[in-house]
Amino acid sequence: MMSSALPFKRLSFFYALYFALLGCIAPYWGLFLQNRAFDPEQLGQLMACFGLVRILAPNLWAYWSRYFRSPMQMVRTAGVLTMLCFSLIWWADSFWTMAAVMILYGFFWAAMLPQYEAMTLQHCGTQVEAYGQIRMWGSIGFVLVVLGAGYLFELVSVGWLPVVMLTLMALIGINSLTLPEADASNRKHSAPGQFLNVLKSRPVQVFILMNILLQISHGPYYTFFSIYLENHGYKPAQIGLLWSLGVMAEVFLFWKFHRVVNFFSWRTWCVLSLLITAVRWTLIGSLVDFWGWLILAQLGHAFSFAAMHAISMRYIQHLFPQQLQARAQALYSSVGFGIGGAIGAWVSGSLWQPWGGSQVFFLATLAALLGALVAWKGLKATEG
Repeated sequence: MMSSALPFKRLSFFYALYFALLGCIAPYWGLFLQNRAFDPEQLGQLMACFGLVRILAPNLWAYWSRYFRSPMQMVRTAGVLTMLCFSLIWWADSFWTMAAVMILYGFFWAAMLPQYEAMTLQHCGTQVEAYGQIRMWGSIGFVLVVLGAGYLFELVSVGWLPVVMLTLMALIGINSLTLPEADASNRKHSAPGQFLNVLKSRPVQVFILMNILLQISHGPYYTFFSIYLENHGYKPAQIGLLWSLGVMAEVFLFWKFHRVVNFFSWRTWCVLSLLITAVRWTLIGSLVDFWGWLILAQLGHAFSFAAMHAISMRYIQHLFPQQLQARAQALYSSVGFGIGGAIGAWVSGSLWQPWGGSQVFFLATLAALLGALVAWKGLKATEG
């Protein structure tokens, strides 16, 4: 039975706001940086910096959480500091000042999601399907903002993006004030060295490597997909629609995943999803001028993200004891979205001009295929 400690609707609203903010960053931040006269190599380096800070920050915040009265107090503190740091964006007029702002606000922003993920999983208890129903609202928030911003930026400059983002940051902070404090007396901390001992196990190492390769393959997508589409004649509203189609497919799978998860083992879900991801990057790299194939590629996001994320949440619950859940969530965020995202952004930025977009997406295909091989060889077929 689900706990009533955290309100379902208000927690869902956080996911909607948080991923609405991501809906500003993923499709439009590259266009914003391009609008600010950064070249592809600098753009890749800036996104890599944003990824690198997500390696260190979630793990530091997970460790520091013991010094806060409750996870909510930490989230509220991080929310205020995120807004303050991001507000410096209007004074960032060079590569290094832009990098500093992205690193600073990214450091505090990274504190929020792992704590919410751990609290949500605790709230759901044994009803794992409830997680997908809550997390689904994050995808809905992403879709609404991506579509709305796409039409907005056809009317005004993408230079207005920071205004939209700062508004969403403020709403996230306000929403965190409506959630009750957790009972600190029930919080458990792991014994010294316990987390490192868990990390030494082969299943955990395979799980980490698989997610790193998955996010490396997403590097050109999150960094250059909007620019790639714009260079092929797509307008902001069309770009927003394509991003939204992917996330709508994600919403549908999150919504129905509890009905289909038992069709395959967890390992099979991972291998299947990574193979579909490889096909997706191949379609984008070779058939970008064909609207129908792009739609099919974007529908693959249901597997590239939703299925992989939902199965990863199950692996985290299975591989880590309860007192390590928050640190495990931080690890998942830092090694996947941090290390993998940083490598993917840096490599795609370095190769974008000399190789061209199509070849970079083909390289992403190879990363996804390698991830599928790691999952097939390293994960147990009996789990799930």
